[in-house]
Amino acid sequence: MKTDSVTVRFARESDIDRIIEIERSWVHLSHWSVDAYHRLLKDRHFTTTLVAETESLENGPGATRIVGFVIFHATNLASEIYNIAVERGHARLGVGSALMRGVVDLSRGDGSRKLTLEVRKSNHSAIAFYRDFQFQIKGERLHYYANPVEDAYIMEKDLKV
Repeated sequence: MKTDSVTVRFARESDIDRIIEIERSWVHLSHWSVDAYHRLLKDRHFTTTLVAETESLENGPGATRIVGFVIFHATNLASEIYNIAVERGHARLGVGSALMRGVVDLSRGDGSRKLTLEVRKSNHSAIAFYRDFQFQIKGERLHYYANPVEDAYIMEKDLKV
């Protein structure tokens, strides 16, 4: 999967440190343990993790750098995004869109009919991003997030279209 200078691929265990680095740079994200990431990447029947890479001029010709990731669960009925993040320096440059297209394509390929996620009610830029992908608010989860405690919207995208 490739779009412009962003390549989306399946994550490897060697990517975990970089995924955690990106995840920890965003205070509003759920922070998972290193062990949790290792378990997720080993159990590919339960979750799928994709990373987005771009060319890294600072690391020499042909080198790449992970600038985003997404973790999701796909079944033959529904898929759910657990976490998606893009490095701050690459935000709003198409990396998140490339990751989302990867999730949609793989979910449809697995026969999923809908794609869901939760998002902090205060995260207006993420809500707008999801709306660009035809997600709609379908409900709420009270006190869903911690640090700080906040309600979440449940958003859903129909994959049958």
